[in-house]
Amino acid sequence: MAGYTQDINVEYDKNRDLSGYKTFSFGEGEVITPKDRSQEDEVKLHKWIKEAVAKQLTEKGLHQNDSAADLVVSYVIGTQERSDFGQLGPMGTLPGDASQTWSRNYQLGSLIIDLDNKNKNLIWRVNATTSSSSADIEQLIDRVVSAGFKKFSLKPKKVKKK
Repeated sequence: MAGYTQDINVEYDKNRDLSGYKTFSFGEGEVITPKDRSQEDEVKLHKWIKEAVAKQLTEKGLHQNDSAADLVVSYVIGTQERSDFGQLGPMGTLPGDASQTWSRNYQLGSLIIDLDNKNKNLIWRVNATTSSSSADIEQLIDRVVSAGFKKFSLKPKKVKKK
């Protein structure tokens, strides 16, 4: 696989008891990549995200219920073109020559997944950015979703006795 970097942040209330949540459904899903810049079919992106999230939540003990769920999954995915620029250091140029620069163009991908309760309070958020030259977007989505839900547990945290 081609090289990539990823940054995955997870936000949640560590003191919240999630054991009361039994079901989930999918709400809004949005692709924010401009259509003329898209490298993948939007229908496929929605399918891959929903399958990856459903797999993780099902493995954690939740059941999908599209009519009246305890948690609603929403997400936003997109890419944008980015460029980095810089000057070559003293070892890369002749002494005193500051005209030498480098540049790098790449795609910055973003995937944000929210789990909200019935009152629309945020319960869990996965916020991931990736810089990838990989053509296998489905595998990248699987990795991001898996890492984002790694610590998700419906079991209450055990309080350490003093």
